[in-house]
Amino acid sequence: MSTNNSDDISADAGPAGAGSIKNIIFIFSKPTQDSSKPNTYDCFSLTEETGEQGPSFKLSRTLLTNIPQPLLDDYLIGDLPQYLQSGPTRHIHIVVSTGSGTGLSLNFYNSVLHPLLESWGIQPLDKSADPAERSKPNTYNLVITQDADSVRNFARDLGHGTQDTVQHTVVLLSGDGGVIEMLNGSDTEAHLPLVAILPLGTGNALFYSLHKSAKTATGYPDSSGLVLGLRTLLKGRAASLPSFKAEFPPGSRIISYTSPGEGYSSSTAEAESHADAVSHLYGAIVASYGFHSQLVWESDTPEYRKHGAKRFGMVAQELLKESHAYNATVELARKDGSHRQKLDRDRHAYILATMVSNLEKTFTVSPSSKPLDGKMRLVHFGAVSGEKTMEIMMQAYGGGKHVDMKWTTEDGVEEKVGYDEAEVVKITTLEEDARWRKVCIDGTIVELPQGGSMTVKTEDRPHLQVLVDNSIVS
Repeated sequence: MSTNNSDDISADAGPAGAGSIKNIIFIFSKPTQDSSKPNTYDCFSLTEETGEQGPSFKLSRTLLTNIPQPLLDDYLIGDLPQYLQSGPTRHIHIVVSTGSGTGLSLNFYNSVLHPLLESWGIQPLDKSADPAERSKPNTYNLVITQDADSVRNFARDLGHGTQDTVQHTVVLLSGDGGVIEMLNGSDTEAHLPLVAILPLGTGNALFYSLHKSAKTATGYPDSSGLVLGLRTLLKGRAASLPSFKAEFPPGSRIISYTSPGEGYSSSTAEAESHADAVSHLYGAIVASYGFHSQLVWESDTPEYRKHGAKRFGMVAQELLKESHAYNATVELARKDGSHRQKLDRDRHAYILATMVSNLEKTFTVSPSSKPLDGKMRLVHFGAVSGEKTMEIMMQAYGGGKHVDMKWTTEDGVEEKVGYDEAEVVKITTLEEDARWRKVCIDGTIVELPQGGSMTVKTEDRPHLQVLVDNSIVS
């Protein structure tokens, strides 16, 4: 962490070493013994750069004397929030998901989060520390993932060996997958774990959806997701995370991949490592069938994952050339069985149930969705050409304008993008080829048996708490 001195800061540009307003994480008031001297402040900021060696992070600490009140209103913090203070009734965990996104989580922890917490006198426990030591003040349990099962195993162990009175704060340096692993692994009911997200995945759909309407007194600075995440970590508020349950028939299996060992090719066949039976999964973002699930599945091989977010475009081009028409029936209803509706088509290009607004920072799949509203919406359209699918997707990058799209086919039939609210969505695949029977639940791919169904229902009770910007929770 670099340390700088500066006299003041303006509302337009930050002090030397702190960068612009958009890079400020927080401001801390330093006590002074001399009342005749002006107040002094420590301003912490984050700079992100991309060089020949890849992305890098720089945490800066700048000493200031004059700061406009609007900036203090937004960024000044007093003491560390209670949810980050370890003790007998609160354990703090930091989970570094090394496989998320393009593998930047450990770099971010070492360059930014560790020195930031260290400035508060907070240190990680030794790896050999007994779990009882997690009750020590100013400490946290550091978990660096070793494989794809690390986060879920951590979540399962979270409540074991601790009393029901202990609450857990989990800071996730990961993408959406880390949250979903927590959602499906945690069985703690006495106190729901509180998850804080530092977005280091590929799409970071949940994070950007939760922060889409975050406001500050100084307007809407174009801050990066990591700056927003650190601000929320230090000045956020806990809220229940809405979720859904996806149920599958016997014969369904999770399909996952791992990087092949040395001497192996990265073909799909050799990279496939698991095909585990599954009856249900919990999710908080999306349950899909068709183009979206196919894109997620076929881009998940190690060969494509090394390209980061670019891999989706590479695979999308191939899928658009094929423009497969997915043979399935789709039914919508409320949980009490009322308002049943069956879509009047059996050939589909895109079927996506979601509880969030954005799948990426600028890809608005469900413009009516609001943070934490707990509503599930279905976006869908029938079999169309690759060009039409691309046109629809590009409108989603335009603030979600795709949901208003209508067109006339060569046969004179009026078509549109469907956009419906539902509590229950049932998708039954009629495909013979297993390639076209993949569904996606928050990035996890499940292969359905022929004639099998995925039934998605909104959950009445929460399974996790999530840290959100104060402006989201009244």
